[in-house]
Amino acid sequence: MTITELNDRLNELFPPETAWSGDAIGLQIGRYPSNLEIQNLLVAYEINQDVISEAALHDIDCICVFHPLIFSPLRTITRQDRVSSHVHDLIRYNIGLIVVHTNFDTHPHGTNALAAQSLGLERSTLRPLIPDKNLEQFGMGIIGSLPESMNSIEFAEHCSRVFGAPVRFTKGKSDHIQTIAMVCGSGSQYMQSALDANVDCFITADVKYHQFHEAKGAIMLLDPGHAEMEQFVVSGMMSIIKHDETLKHLTIIGSEVHTSPIQYA
Repeated sequence: MTITELNDRLNELFPPETAWSGDAIGLQIGRYPSNLEIQNLLVAYEINQDVISEAALHDIDCICVFHPLIFSPLRTITRQDRVSSHVHDLIRYNIGLIVVHTNFDTHPHGTNALAAQSLGLERSTLRPLIPDKNLEQFGMGIIGSLPESMNSIEFAEHCSRVFGAPVRFTKGKSDHIQTIAMVCGSGSQYMQSALDANVDCFITADVKYHQFHEAKGAIMLLDPGHAEMEQFVVSGMMSIIKHDETLKHLTIIGSEVHTSPIQYA
């Protein structure tokens, strides 16, 4: 299987048409020569120097990554900035790079479903916040219900435990939380969709101060952190890839590198 054939198969598993318009997904760095066989695949959250070293150590042929490395056209490939430095190293090691990003967010077993299940939302209640117009069960975000309602403070503490970080939140119109809408990562632009769905709480990341003002008294708005919400991505992607008959011949490794640059004091 070449890197092009691998990318084609990943596009079948994670349809690119379900991704955000303009998202930087798919094949970002090829291999030379292009007909080289892919044998070892690393699944990672994003690229940093430690992930590249990990890939080199395991003789990885290609990395399937969640966060795109290249968002905008590169003017140079030098050591002068983070992105071009990583591109330089991946080319030097002849390691390919494929991105599965918002087309994993919209997957029925993707980013949001994984986080919802970790929070204990009932599987039978889960549905997309914004359903895809063409593919059943696909869509951006997720809605679901807790088995029993929780006090808003108790729920905030529950989220902190699940996501492993302090959470920022504001209370909504009810102190009892049972129905949840969630968009993992930067999803605050979907708050109106959560309001329209009449849920008790909306969970997303990278929320701005004034957005908490807008939510207060209308809907509980909770921000556990960007990488914290997406921490289940690598295991989730690996599970789907490993169980695919076409890709079973590959040696698939999950990255063990913690890539988030954010620390808490």
